[in-house]
Amino acid sequence: MQQRQTTTKSDIKEAFIQLLATRNLEDITISQLTKKAGVNRTTFYLHYLDKQDFLEQLKEETLSTVRMILRKETFYPKEALEAILSYFQENSAFFAEIAKNPSFRFADNIRSFILGMIESTPRSRPVIVAAYQMPERYAITMYVSGLTGLIVDWIINGTQESPQQLTKIILDSPGMEWFKG
Repeated sequence: MQQRQTTTKSDIKEAFIQLLATRNLEDITISQLTKKAGVNRTTFYLHYLDKQDFLEQLKEETLSTVRMILRKETFYPKEALEAILSYFQENSAFFAEIAKNPSFRFADNIRSFILGMIESTPRSRPVIVAAYQMPERYAITMYVSGLTGLIVDWIINGTQESPQQLTKIILDSPGMEWFKG
């Protein structure tokens, strides 16, 4: 039973990714989604209350996976970054579509994630300010926007570099000394 539920949810998610490639989020209907997934509407409603619930569960599943990766790699920031980038690459079709769709606010979520890392690491701010040589507010904005843009661009353009290559690019960029330990 659990395997069937997992397969059904996976089929619905895959159908959603395919539909998102050709339609705006707001234009995707439950009927289109279930038809594309090969499941009936009743099955969809066994798993989700409505389209919004489906989207929320999808978002929570994604955030939960990222949190799990971070907990696993807490003491190894480089490995955590590589693991998160690997997760993005393994699910690149999904992330490319949500990154392109403003309704998902994907870049905002990446930005918030990076800001959270900075806020939880007191030594980060002075290093970032020194790297950018400007007032803290602007240095943090430049840093966070640059990293966010880099990651989103990598995803949208097909994750051509490996997670290891992108990790190296990120770690070699200005202001990353705090992240290396």
